[in-house]
Amino acid sequence: MPAHPTLFVRRRLFDQFGMFSREYRIAGDYEWIARVFSKPGLRYNYLPEVLVRMRTGGISTGGWRNTLLLNKEVLRACREHGIPTNFLKLLSKYPAKMLEFLHP
Repeated sequence: MPAHPTLFVRRRLFDQFGMFSREYRIAGDYEWIARVFSKPGLRYNYLPEVLVRMRTGGISTGGWRNTLLLNKEVLRACREHGIPTNFLKLLSKYPAKMLEFLHP
């Protein structure tokens, strides 16, 4: 899943797919990206460069309750858009995230 701060899209994608859903408190960006990228025929380019460095903080990392809500919303977005996953798969990203602190 591309991080939304470094995702550049044409305006027509917002015209075609709509804006971020307000039904998501934390994962509205994730749901929008899942909505768009789950459709066939989307063309994209990957730039192998660091464009943004994100700090910890914000609502998505504001404690275990927010982390739980974030993962519930991500799971819901995946299910709504036919992306196969489960709660254990979502939680498996956290060991890799811990390594980021060791090797910045």
